[in-house]
Amino acid sequence: MANIRVHFETFGCQMNKLDSEAAGEALLRAGFEIADDPDSADVILFNTCSVRQHAEERVYSRIGALKHLKRRRPHLVIGVMGCMAQKDGELVFRRAPLVDIVCGPRHEAGLAGLIAEARSGRRVLALDDGRIVRERTARPARASADLLVVDHAPHPYMERDGRTRPSPFQAFTAIMLGCDNFCSYCVVPYVRGREESRPPEDVAAEVSRLAESGAREITLLGQNVNSYASGLPQLLRRIHDTPGLKRIRFITSHPKDVSDDLLAAMAELPKVCRHLHAPAQSGSTRILHLMNRRYTREDYLDMIDRARRIVPGIEIASDFIVGFPTETEDEFRETADVVRRAEFNQCFIFKYSPRPGTKAADMADDVPDAVKKRRNTELLAVQEEVSVRRNREKQGRVFDVLVEGVSKNDPRKLSGRTGGNDIVVFEGPESLAGRIVSVRITNSTALTLFGEKINDER
Repeated sequence: MANIRVHFETFGCQMNKLDSEAAGEALLRAGFEIADDPDSADVILFNTCSVRQHAEERVYSRIGALKHLKRRRPHLVIGVMGCMAQKDGELVFRRAPLVDIVCGPRHEAGLAGLIAEARSGRRVLALDDGRIVRERTARPARASADLLVVDHAPHPYMERDGRTRPSPFQAFTAIMLGCDNFCSYCVVPYVRGREESRPPEDVAAEVSRLAESGAREITLLGQNVNSYASGLPQLLRRIHDTPGLKRIRFITSHPKDVSDDLLAAMAELPKVCRHLHAPAQSGSTRILHLMNRRYTREDYLDMIDRARRIVPGIEIASDFIVGFPTETEDEFRETADVVRRAEFNQCFIFKYSPRPGTKAADMADDVPDAVKKRRNTELLAVQEEVSVRRNREKQGRVFDVLVEGVSKNDPRKLSGRTGGNDIVVFEGPESLAGRIVSVRITNSTALTLFGEKINDER
């Protein structure tokens, strides 16, 4: 296996990025090598997202762009992993004939075997038919002469040493998989299954291993980390004193489950970053009801107020969907009003696109695309106005910044993040990467703070 080189292209959320890391580690242990670019790879694996149509179209576009490479190298294996693979199954082969492997999430441990089958000339379909909510997703195809259908049962969490993570100083740790919320627009429960939490002792052991390997910041991952079975506040307290660990983050939080106990833990524990990602999705109570979010506009704004009262200096980020079925102009204005009132440090804003298999897909997609685009642009402008003003207010203040490395936009400078997840750019030697330094903010834009280092690293 030593000469088989595998290249990953990952789309979507942090959970997908973590899945790619785990798959890479599994293949390294099996004797494969990791290729930094597709041209030098024997196997190209696309780890996919299915949350929005645009993400799926990007994957199919990338696969289509490989047709000339596949023609020159017919033994090249192309695989599609992850959420889109689980949702579409055999349809992927029909839409993208270049593909050799289609496998759902949590197939990292068996990936080497799937690749071996594909290299022998068979197409391979490996879907999870056990944990997934089957009534709204297609069942796996029957095996045929050139198609191997693999029964995919969930495997235990893999032991990870973090050697494939992009940054030596930052690491992700999944504390749970799946989701039980069944928001009407969201395909996650149908492709990742129901909620399943890891034992806290396993999470703590992995955090310790990652810190020993050099990770200074750990991000705990879950579709809704607030519903972690053993209690997220308790887990934060358990891992807080891990030697070598400097920062702890967690994402993503469902607003209905942001408890006072969680906020108190954020306020009490100095290593826990004062940053909360709590997607609102809409500012209209009627639309929130149609989305099955199980909170009202007033509930969400109350959660914001509680967070700022209990955790001084907390920064809050959110997600919004514009153009959800039947959304009126007045309801969109309610959303814009929430963005102004909540004063988020960051917002991710998306146009609604129906996801096959979800409850919302049964609703008429009745908001014209031109209206969705306009609302998307307007809401981005509202958030930009908030960000410009709030970042300007940070000028003159000093923040602790974890240095991530050289700035992508200016190789003469460094880039890092505050505990509140603000990006900070400043001058300094590259040797500071992985250290925490104090930086005084001197200038800002809507997306970035600029400053000067005022002390030695820690």
